[in-house]
Amino acid sequence: MKRVLVAPLDWGLGHATRCIPIIKVLLESGCEVILAGSGASVALLKTEFPEREGVELPGYKPTYPASGSMMIKVALQAPKFLNAVLKENSATEKLVEKHQINFVISDNRYGCYSREVPSVFITHQLKLIAPAGWRWLATFANYVTHIFIKRFSECWVPDLPGSVLSGKLSRTENQQIKFIGPLSRLSTYPKTIKHDLLAVISGPEPQRTFFEQLVIREVVKSGLKALIVRGVIGTERKMIADGVEVVDHLNSEKLSEAIAASKLVLSRSGYSTIMDLARLSKKAIFVPTPGQTEQEYLAHRFKELQVAYFMDQKSFSLAHALDEFEKYTGFENYFSDDDRLKQALASYLQS
Repeated sequence: MKRVLVAPLDWGLGHATRCIPIIKVLLESGCEVILAGSGASVALLKTEFPEREGVELPGYKPTYPASGSMMIKVALQAPKFLNAVLKENSATEKLVEKHQINFVISDNRYGCYSREVPSVFITHQLKLIAPAGWRWLATFANYVTHIFIKRFSECWVPDLPGSVLSGKLSRTENQQIKFIGPLSRLSTYPKTIKHDLLAVISGPEPQRTFFEQLVIREVVKSGLKALIVRGVIGTERKMIADGVEVVDHLNSEKLSEAIAASKLVLSRSGYSTIMDLARLSKKAIFVPTPGQTEQEYLAHRFKELQVAYFMDQKSFSLAHALDEFEKYTGFENYFSDDDRLKQALASYLQS
């Protein structure tokens, strides 16, 4: 039996949610899976896989700005992150020895690899996007991150060849990069519409809270029948207005049902969210996290492709967005299964 360590980054929940299909395939293949990480990411995985053992890795613990460029704020924390990477690598080597790990899967944790066993790095962002005037910063950051990625046995991109979903974030001529298909924890369900709108709140603080307050205000004002998922680990569920329900968190099955039962999804344009929408072929309105250049790029990309409408948070009007979203196709042509993921894992599990 292969013993596999799976470790998502602790920046938001997206890295953890896209590890869920990986863990499911590993369990179906008879592997023993050990969950590693810190904070809410491990807590989320434990809610999905309560029988799995969870172990702590040092957290990166980023802080985010209330305004301005997120990338620049994050870049200023580079010494702290480098220290976390070094501690993380030391901790990983100890876990490999202690638990007799055969295979390590790291989602964007640059230090989570071992010199003793095969280690795979998962990312959809091979190229960072800098704000205007800071291109040199992206060039330097890309150089440093690629040095770390080369320490892994392989790098896997959760997209189809040609970077169908991620666009220029993952375009590469490097033949060593393996495209394993989009990763989504969600399952398809019959489309019996119960809600006009499903709003999925996510992302780092304080912007997550700002977005939640904005969405609640706009949804209540709209008079729509809506479900709002706050994107925090908890169990509270309540009605806040006629036809408007708010829930802290939904597991994979319940979120799949909720998306299938909703005419439209309102969310951030994070890559994990985009993979979920592609899996379920849904229409969406995006509101990218302010200052997060990756989300801003993806929102612009899918608007230009006539797939999804987006608005900036500072000028967001749900009424205006509802007038526009019907002009867009939604993610109806982007569905993919887990065959590429299974093939990529098989090459390690059968060795």
